[in-house]
Amino acid sequence: MILFMPSCSKEWLEEKQDIKLIVPTTLNDLSLLMNSSQFVYDGRGAMEASCDDFELTMEQYNSLWDDFERKLLTWTVDVFPKLGLGTNYEEWELPYSQIQSCNVALNTLDKISRTATNSQLYDRIKGTALYFRSKAFLNLAMTFCKYYDVTSADSDLGVPLKLDIDVNEPIFRSTLKHTYQRITEDLTLAATLLPKDAISATHITNAGAYALLARTYLYMNDYRKAYDAAQNSLKIYSVLDDYNTFNMTDANPLLGKSKEVHIMIEMTVSYGTAGNMYSSIPRELYELYEEHDLRKVLYFKSQNGKSIWCGAPIGNNLSGTATNEVFLIEAECAARLGEREKALDLLNALLIKRYKTGTFKPLTASSDLEALDIILAERRKELLKRGLRFQDLKRLNKDSRYAKSLTRTIGAKIYTLPPNDGRYQLPIPQYIIDYNGLEQN
Repeated sequence: MILFMPSCSKEWLEEKQDIKLIVPTTLNDLSLLMNSSQFVYDGRGAMEASCDDFELTMEQYNSLWDDFERKLLTWTVDVFPKLGLGTNYEEWELPYSQIQSCNVALNTLDKISRTATNSQLYDRIKGTALYFRSKAFLNLAMTFCKYYDVTSADSDLGVPLKLDIDVNEPIFRSTLKHTYQRITEDLTLAATLLPKDAISATHITNAGAYALLARTYLYMNDYRKAYDAAQNSLKIYSVLDDYNTFNMTDANPLLGKSKEVHIMIEMTVSYGTAGNMYSSIPRELYELYEEHDLRKVLYFKSQNGKSIWCGAPIGNNLSGTATNEVFLIEAECAARLGEREKALDLLNALLIKRYKTGTFKPLTASSDLEALDIILAERRKELLKRGLRFQDLKRLNKDSRYAKSLTRTIGAKIYTLPPNDGRYQLPIPQYIIDYNGLEQN
């Protein structure tokens, strides 16, 4: 048996491979495949590098290792190149490599009988494959597609929905509607198949599937379904870290210690935002945190007069879901649905764990809109370095109350990104276009 691993395959949708080489035949084979190392990595680094959660000096800008990084940071990308560092670093190839593995697993499951004896393992494998495939499609849609708009999603371009192992089938971009429909349908099914308890930090559970479903519906502006998915997730797992229990003097206080994370998935590359030698936190962002807010200490350290990031719960920045994100999704959706008290209860349940014991005063609001303003401000402060901020800017720019022009000053030059600008949609790598003839953005 030759078990498919990322290291022995060519990139999906770039070069076709001989599917006959991939021959897992047993549930144990498939379980190993679905827990292979490729699934602990995510893309979205280009989105993180394009957001407004960091700043850099001219010296730091010039020290970046690649011109593509400099273009990402200044919103001047014309061509998305092949980095040449391996599949895990390619934001188009990585998700399609993961999708390929998932399709192999799902195809093989169809040939194995589900019985009373193997049903738990069978369902876990199927749910895991559906989860990882959905996550990969969502990452691609967030990076390379327009923001979801129900009025145009049926004509806006989505991503190629590769759903089987036939290497000879035509490759084309689906509509954005069909892309998100596939993601939500598969995550809904995955949540019914996955177990409540994880085998390890790299195994997904039903709470994590519901969390990713909530994220997806939020990015479709479907607040009722996002609320329901978030609620389903928190009914299963709602643990929040008490930041009073962490050692404030540790170099990386949350590293390896957070119990909020559903699954350990990290951004493979965050370009100039990854290392503190290349960037720092903007002063105006740092000053959003109040005096007794422990995030101000656990998330940031001072270095050469600048605030630098130190709040990652895993080695590189977390891109998987966690309960704090789910609390914020449910709170935001509750406010948007007119359930102000519920929204604030959820937010306050999170924030009391973030402030020094005895100092937090529950937040109040006199209107649904005021509650929403408060929750969105807290979302910005809570979910730094998750690869979410750029997508949040996309969606909030659709509302004139929250639209924001981004600026980046490098030396004497000021770069800008207006709301709803076409540059919020990154180009598909040109070598993929050249090979497959896909329609470019």
